[in-house]
Amino acid sequence: MATTQPAVRRRVVHVMGMPISLALRGVHADGPTADLAWDLVVTELQHVDATFSTYRPDSVISRLARGEIDADALPDEVVEVLALGEEARRASDGAFDVVQRHPDGTETFDPSGVVKGWAIERATRHLRALEGTDFCLSAGGDMVCRVASDDAEPWRVGIEDPHAPARLVAVVPVRDGAVATSGLAHRGDHVVDARSGRTPTALASVTVVGPSLTWADIDATSAFALGADGRDWLRTRAGETGLVVWADGRAEPFAAVGSR
Repeated sequence: MATTQPAVRRRVVHVMGMPISLALRGVHADGPTADLAWDLVVTELQHVDATFSTYRPDSVISRLARGEIDADALPDEVVEVLALGEEARRASDGAFDVVQRHPDGTETFDPSGVVKGWAIERATRHLRALEGTDFCLSAGGDMVCRVASDDAEPWRVGIEDPHAPARLVAVVPVRDGAVATSGLAHRGDHVVDARSGRTPTALASVTVVGPSLTWADIDATSAFALGADGRDWLRTRAGETGLVVWADGRAEPFAAVGSR
């Protein structure tokens, strides 16, 4: 006899310039405990937006870009994000950077490529406290999912065909981990090789599955920015698997060696 799966309860809000959605199932899928956890998630993400948004002139990041704040006066969370950005820059040989260099020679300071995955991963601590409850927290299609018990069904995450987003090229089962995609269907025209300021054309999308959304998101963006070298680079990123879709439509899975 088939096991009846618990109902999924969903919530959504618009924060950080994108839809943030939550799916819950299990003991605390609904009710005041779930409401409190969701409120804590939303409040935290609103704080992140107020701190890191490049569209808010009063954010810490905007003030830092204008030279109004000294580096030694930055909040710890900003120091953490900038350190992650520097680690990502070194790992990608400069293809990923919080400083974007444009073809006309100008530069833009924008750590948004680090912030989204980092913020969502950090906010899930409020959801992990929900006993006996599975969750999947998504930001613009990148997500952290968890199932609370060994006998629960995994979350199934569809990977869009970047050439035809209504079609899926794969479905990934996730029990406790993260999925992030960078590509044409996910603001690909905004992903550039930070060294040149140009958008690579070799890849249509990169999906990374791993234990950390912070790094899955960074690595998907880095691989897309690396263009033709992106797939081979991903194989060096310990603990991650995923799928690369080339500009000509070919889809190739990858699996890195080792664990992070």
